[in-house]
Amino acid sequence: MLLTHNVMSILLEALELTAERGQRKLFKDISFSISAGEALHIIGTNGCGKTTLMRILAGLIRHGFQGQVSRNSPIFFMGHQLALKGHLTVLENLNLDISGWSAASNELIIEALTQLDLECFMHSFVNTLSIGQQRKVSLARTFLTDHAVWLLDEPFTSLDKSSISKIEACISSHLLRGGALVITSHQDINLPNTDLKIVELGERE
Repeated sequence: MLLTHNVMSILLEALELTAERGQRKLFKDISFSISAGEALHIIGTNGCGKTTLMRILAGLIRHGFQGQVSRNSPIFFMGHQLALKGHLTVLENLNLDISGWSAASNELIIEALTQLDLECFMHSFVNTLSIGQQRKVSLARTFLTDHAVWLLDEPFTSLDKSSISKIEACISSHLLRGGALVITSHQDINLPNTDLKIVELGERE
């Protein structure tokens, strides 16, 4: 679907974000903004606060940090927990109403599954799938939303190169439609013709 944001619209902005865990500072004075068509890659070693930053951006952490987040468009967050129901089929999972957005039609679901080579598993129970396949089902859910800003925390875990390339293509299409992306990943991201910003968090102390 075509998103309606102006190319210069700031969809998400962080101002001087600082967070600590116990007595250890995770990150300090992180500021950035992303507009329609832009992507931001958060990098850093394990334990440096990438997931904490993502959860702050998503509004899941509301206390215990300093700074401000301006959310000017609906946000969809995909974290480490895939939030799938193992006793339901792939199709049933993607038909569920979650997080305030309406379930997609079967036609759109099949299209999303086909993009990720999952169409033959649509009637399979999720708990019979591999971890990589389950992750792709969760990503298909992301692709079905009409939320402009996607926050994807380590979405490529347990996926092969072919699957990653297909996901990158879906992300590129989202950006071309006026969406935006914030992603954490330990690997380089291939998004041709995209303004890819980098935020690097400090090393674990």
